[in-house]
Amino acid sequence: MRVSSTIVSICMALVASLSRTDAFVPSPTPAFLSSSTSLYAKYKTMDEILAKFPDDKPILINFYDSKTESTIKEDIVRAKNLLSDRCVLVSIKQQDYPELAKLWDADQKSPSMILFKDGSPVTRIYEESNYLEIAARVGRFCD
Repeated sequence: MRVSSTIVSICMALVASLSRTDAFVPSPTPAFLSSSTSLYAKYKTMDEILAKFPDDKPILINFYDSKTESTIKEDIVRAKNLLSDRCVLVSIKQQDYPELAKLWDADQKSPSMILFKDGSPVTRIYEESNYLEIAARVGRFCD
């Protein structure tokens, strides 16, 4: 009996460590493949990405460069939490979706954010990672 409860505890700890809330979309490619190509990108259009989220809130798409991920991640997570009742914040690595980032003029600056409301872009924010500034600039469009 003690062995089975230990096994269950270990399994629960493993599941808890693997499941975490994060503002960053997981890489669509397996870890051993290069993420510098969109060959393995799961979505081909912005409409496909937007369709994955509820229509009742605006969606803030954050395109970021992998080189800036470690410096912006904490603020992006804070912005996501701060804006959670007003919009959905989704982060996408530019290297995973280079064509999509280029199409939406989000491939040269990191982060490059586009706020979509009712499926249409309403504002853009470039190279801003301070969570309070993001919340202030996006919040006025999320009523």
